[in-house]
Amino acid sequence: MEYFLGVDGGATSTTCAVCTEDGVVVGIGRGGPSNHILAPGGRERAHAAVSASVREALAAGGVGDVEFRVAQFGMTGVNADTDAARALGEVIAEVLRARLVRIDNDALVARAGALACRPGIIVIAGTGSVALGEDPEGRQARAGGWGYLFGDEGSGFAIGLAGVRAALRARDGTGPRTALTERLPEAAGRGLEEIPLAFYEGRLGRAEIARLAPAVTACAEAGDPVARAVVDEAAAALAGLAAAVARSLTWPTNTVPVAPVGGVFAAGPTLLRPLGRRLAEHAPGAVLVPPRFAPAVGALLLALRFAGIPLSPARLALLAATWEMRIAGSPAGRSGKERPGTWWV
Repeated sequence: MEYFLGVDGGATSTTCAVCTEDGVVVGIGRGGPSNHILAPGGRERAHAAVSASVREALAAGGVGDVEFRVAQFGMTGVNADTDAARALGEVIAEVLRARLVRIDNDALVARAGALACRPGIIVIAGTGSVALGEDPEGRQARAGGWGYLFGDEGSGFAIGLAGVRAALRARDGTGPRTALTERLPEAAGRGLEEIPLAFYEGRLGRAEIARLAPAVTACAEAGDPVARAVVDEAAAALAGLAAAVARSLTWPTNTVPVAPVGGVFAAGPTLLRPLGRRLAEHAPGAVLVPPRFAPAVGALLLALRFAGIPLSPARLALLAATWEMRIAGSPAGRSGKERPGTWWV
């Protein structure tokens, strides 16, 4: 029996999946964050996250120590043939055995999963944001993904940060009143005035600020005009990323599928409605479609395809069914994070 490994690693967590050549997902594992491997402590963090997630996936499938035919990694902040990729490759060699290891950016595996390796565009809004597309000729283009200081427009961090700023302006009397002044402290578990100080001191990180985004979208859904403005601005930014990618590629028809991916879209129509409107303005041919697979499955699809195994409808259906069976009842499954189509309205 030959096994394939797909890994999606990011700033919040690392998810890996193991499947057979037939497309049967035998195990899923989760680990901690594995991003920015060249930062202080990055190698140790990646080693712990990858080893924990792979070990859990193999144990879940009742599989012992194996040599994977192909292991495909999609990691935040890592691109192919870079120093970061080489450093990650050294870590991977310590953790697992594989005949071939492929390392690239997490957006690549997210696009492969969301569109089942077919042409189209994904717009990712998690802790960060980026858009990535591939046209029918195999040409790729990207927009965004420049990190929280230089980009990440429309991301969970951007929404959470904008919400905190708006609440602080309301508290100071320099901005309009908003329900965010009450909702954000509840979501953060600390006073509004303490949030900036905790961030500056390192007691709150980008991931914690990003986790405030659901409170902002909830306020927007409840009709708060300030929160609605924050969400509309995020939608416009994400639509701009997708439109920029669409303009950079060639499409034989006027229809370009755009799949929204990432935790921010768990808000469902609260963000999808304005995103759809903005896309119609900036890229009239773009059509929002629900993502088909989670990024970790996208990594499996790329691993299978690189091995020359066709992604037939039967194999895709088996991947979908066995992934759902494995993820059902797990914390990731209940939250919807690893079930990309569950939030779609």
